[in-house]
Amino acid sequence: MVVPILDRLEGKKLPVTRCSIAKARGNRWYYESFHSSFYRLGACPDHDSWRGLGPGADARAGGRRRHCHDREVFVRTSQPTSVRLLYSTDPNLGNPTPSPTFQTTMRRDLTKIIPLNGLASETTYYMNVVVNDVAQFAAPPYPSFKTFPLSGTSRTFNFVVLTDFFNTYELTQNLQTFASAAATSPVFAFIGGDFDHRNPQTSTDKRQMFKDLYNVATPHMEDFVNLILRKTPIMHQWDDHDSGLNNLDKTYPYWNVNQQVFQEYVPSYPLPSVTPAGIWQKFSYAQADCFVLDCRSQRDVATDPDDANKSMLDGNNLGATGELQWLENGLLTSTARWKIIFTSVITNPSTKENDAWGAYQTEWNALRDFINTNNIQGVVSIAGDLHLGAIDNGTQSGFPEISVAKPNSEQPPPPVTQCASARVGIWSEGYYNDTCSGFGLVTILENPDRLILQVADEFGAIKISYTVLHP
Repeated sequence: MVVPILDRLEGKKLPVTRCSIAKARGNRWYYESFHSSFYRLGACPDHDSWRGLGPGADARAGGRRRHCHDREVFVRTSQPTSVRLLYSTDPNLGNPTPSPTFQTTMRRDLTKIIPLNGLASETTYYMNVVVNDVAQFAAPPYPSFKTFPLSGTSRTFNFVVLTDFFNTYELTQNLQTFASAAATSPVFAFIGGDFDHRNPQTSTDKRQMFKDLYNVATPHMEDFVNLILRKTPIMHQWDDHDSGLNNLDKTYPYWNVNQQVFQEYVPSYPLPSVTPAGIWQKFSYAQADCFVLDCRSQRDVATDPDDANKSMLDGNNLGATGELQWLENGLLTSTARWKIIFTSVITNPSTKENDAWGAYQTEWNALRDFINTNNIQGVVSIAGDLHLGAIDNGTQSGFPEISVAKPNSEQPPPPVTQCASARVGIWSEGYYNDTCSGFGLVTILENPDRLILQVADEFGAIKISYTVLHP
């Protein structure tokens, strides 16, 4: 499992455990929040991740893998102090295993990533955070996480997709979406880009965006924190509005700032070593390999001529170390039944032609030809940015695709009659426009192998469904 990887500051989701924040009150430290993510037990290249928030108002966490059997927990304190973890498979934390003791320092913005060793797959662990020799939980229930199954195994499972959040400071009402998504018992929640839409410019603003999203006290966000962040493993990718400006590309001057804040606040799997930024990454769950794209930091300008020199994934001409080659190699070598591509923008070229994959058709068509020529089976894409629930069977882009609606959108007042951020486009299975809030639900089944893409409304009612059979 992966949690926030926090190299420098507060939290990020990686194969780490985005862990906790402890805060001083007088001479006593108390536990304020918890995140966790870690690698799963299994082959070194694959990882599991989990992220959760504890009982406090805010949370940071993150982690990074050291070697095959390590999981890591990110901790942030409000003052320089000592910190360690106790963890166990016993809900009462009996006979816990202690981690080494570490010191948080101002130089690292009071953060520390703590490794947990020897965790088993598909196992629930419980943990306590000890800050300045004071345990932050006096009694059960303790924060917990469950590790992922080994990659290559077969399981029946489902996960949810939440993307394109409404600005937290503009919310005026509670919505049922997060409770409905949690009620499906997802093994993880994928959080797409535009998390939210405030276009933060400075590192302070970018960090504040995450703090608001993770804060249980933020009006109308309590279900997201309590039911998703505190209970469900997550993975996240950025897009334009949560990175800084509308329709961002490689020319944006602050990608390095975005990278730092992302690694502070978002659980992640191992990220590429590129300059100035890049967040493409891969994780696995049982018979599914999941490829998380970065559709912004590497892209050429959308208005450039659409030819072989224009790229969404390798505009910086990184070649063998770039995102396009990484994706092609990953798809080609994957032995998983399902290859799921998480793209923050629509692949369907019948809409968003000036910003999404419709503006990069030469590269997309070459990628599609690569997949077909190499007989790579079980490819589906999951997209955001259109703010609309819709499904295509592959007629438009070459592979089945689901577009996921905003989870906490508010119905626009008349005369506006559509939820989409652009022309709806053509979708073989249709689109759902009656209400603007909803989520994506993906179910993977066995005997026979099949994957079901589902558009759900705010209340969890399935409005559109399409079953992909594995050849």
